Amino acid sequence: MKKRLFALLLALLLLTAFAPAALAEDTAPAEESAPVEETAAPEETAQPEETAETAFPYVLDQAGLLSDSQRQALEQKAAALSEQHQCSLYVVTVQDHTSLNYDVYEAAKGVFQYYDLGWGAEKNGVILLLSMNARDYAFAGHGSGETICSRESSWLIEDEFLDNFRNNDWSGGFDDFLDACDTQLTKLESGEDVNAGAEIVTGPDGLDYHSYNNPYETREPIILPRVLAVIFIPIAVALGVCSVFKAQMKTAKEATRADEYLVPHSMKLSRKEDIFTHRTESRTLIETDSGHRAGGGGGGSSFHSGGGFSGRSGKF
Repeated sequence: MKKRLFALLLALLLLTAFAPAALAEDTAPAEESAPVEETAAPEETAQPEETAETAFPYVLDQAGLLSDSQRQALEQKAAALSEQHQCSLYVVTVQDHTSLNYDVYEAAKGVFQYYDLGWGAEKNGVILLLSMNARDYAFAGHGSGETICSRESSWLIEDEFLDNFRNNDWSGGFDDFLDACDTQLTKLESGEDVNAGAEIVTGPDGLDYHSYNNPYETREPIILPRVLAVIFIPIAVALGVCSVFKAQMKTAKEATRADEYLVPHSMKLSRKEDIFTHRTESRTLIETDSGHRAGGGGGGSSFHSGGGFSGRSGKF
């Protein structure tokens, strides 16, 4: 009887000793899996949403025209002006635009459309594209950018940066482009005429030229008082002076042959011959049509409009 009681007590002691360990083993997986479920959710929501502004820079220099400091300064300026006017301003340089589109203007439009650029739902923006192989340029505007890239207003923008590019001043040209867009957008927002001050003419080649730099310009008829003052009065004075000198001169006849300078009958010539010892030749340089005058503001450019875009293209 005592042996049975002792065995029963020993069994109860062993059961109470191993029960907590078994319980811990059963509950351990549940405690380890809980933190995994809690940390998974924050990792999925931590990624920021990608937008056009973060995916595509305002200044993309694939041709390598700018230093890092120049590019960063232009990027900051373009970002600030874009936010100020709610109209994105882009600068893109490539080595050869034909890899995008054979036409440089269509290439600029294609970049804008492919990357879904522009500010807001209206996609307001202006993009300037430089192609270095053949020195081509184009800029196109959409939304409010299309308004400031109208035929006259786009001339005012182009006139600011084109001279820089012809002197290989890339950073200065891009900076002037941003300033010109800023000026025109400010006019637009304040209700001013964005076309004021633009004087352009279309040449027989179909290109637009600055009025002061038009190689096909026809002069206006000169008014009569100006003719009298500039031409006839000096001629009248010159004729009067010549008449006085003529009256004081003795009549003489110009000799055209050598024997006329000899004393009569002092020499008898058996042979007469004219020999040319030298001649004078004048040459005039014929200038080729270079599209613009040296040091001038710019040559001809083409205006484009349609499909929600407008802008200009040409060579620098």
